[in-house]
Amino acid sequence: MECFVPEIRIPEWLETYAEKLYGQPLPSPEERVRLTVELAAENVRRGTGGPFAAALFDCENRRLHSIGINVVLSSGQSFAHAEMTAIAAAQRKTGRIDLAGFELVSSCEPCVMCFGGILWSGVSALLYGAPGRMAAETGFDEGDKVPDWHNSLEFRGIRVCGPLLGEAARKPFELYRKLGGVIY
Repeated sequence: MECFVPEIRIPEWLETYAEKLYGQPLPSPEERVRLTVELAAENVRRGTGGPFAAALFDCENRRLHSIGINVVLSSGQSFAHAEMTAIAAAQRKTGRIDLAGFELVSSCEPCVMCFGGILWSGVSALLYGAPGRMAAETGFDEGDKVPDWHNSLEFRGIRVCGPLLGEAARKPFELYRKLGGVIY
């Protein structure tokens, strides 16, 4: 029997892109969400993944700590959503699984899988851009979350803020559809 350990490879362009931003503070929630929406659109333009991106910021100084993008198709792994890759990058970088003191910022409301990942990651806050209906309108199946999912996170001490940016958060989805992106 062959053992397989999942490995996620992030496109080279993302690391180059991120190097310019690491350590820089983005004071407003809108700025932080806008960064993830721009990264999601760039992921689509470059053909390296779906219309989703996420990042972790230090809660105290609002400096960028790690970035993740959706690489489901390029990795062939259904769990390689933006939130999960951003969380994995932060855990690897910090050497710990508990990400208390970090804020997860996502271009879109988390799907049911990422909702679970957020719970177990220990992040202190979640900001997001697009509401889940925008992803669903594009054709993505976000899963069946309980209607008051945000209350469940807040009950566990995770602050939730979103949706933010209004229609501007729709840009990655429109681009993905226009370019004929695969719906999975």
